[in-house]
Formats: sequence, structure tokens, C-alpha cells
Amino acid sequence: MSRLEQLLQPSAARTPQVQEIVAREVNYFQTHRDHLHYQEMEKAGAPRGSGAVESLGKQLQGRLRGCGQTWGRPGLTHLLKLCVVFNNRDESLLWN
Repeated sequence: MSRLEQLLQPSAARTPQVQEIVAREVNYFQTHRDHLHYQEMEKAGAPRGSGAVESLGKQLQGRLRGCGQTWGRPGLTHLLKLCVVFNNRDESLLWN
């Protein structure tokens, strides 16, 4: 029995409300088990949290939402491609 399955066993120390919360959280981890490989990702040097992605989103928003600027989808797509090329130093993306 996995540790998650052990948590699903009723416990006198938990109220029914707490047991319901535990069951909900255990269900989340069981559902997403195939996506949660933190140790392997950490060994590969990947960031653990989403902070880097959120920071990049905020940075791009700040640069592309200047005062008086509006972008249609085609123009925004081209600008985002340039941002990716610049950040990744990968000019091959310009030709796709």
C-alpha cells in the first residue's frame, strides 16, 4: 500500500471534514502521478517551481503592452517569436 493510499484510511485523529480534504488532495496526486517527476527534473537542472515561467510571462507582458500599443494576433505572434529567439539565442526559429 502506497503512502497516499495509507492516507485514505480513516483515522480517529481526523475529523470527517479533514478526511474529506485529505481524500481530495490524495486524489489530485494520484490523478497527476505521471506528471510529477520532481527528483528527475531537479537532476536535469530544471527549476522546481513555476516562478521562471511566471516571471517570463510578466516580463513579456510588460514589453508588449506599452502605453498606446495594441497588437493583433499575427503581429503579436511575430514579436513573441523574436523574443524567444533573443532569449534562447536560436535564430533557426526565425525561419519556421
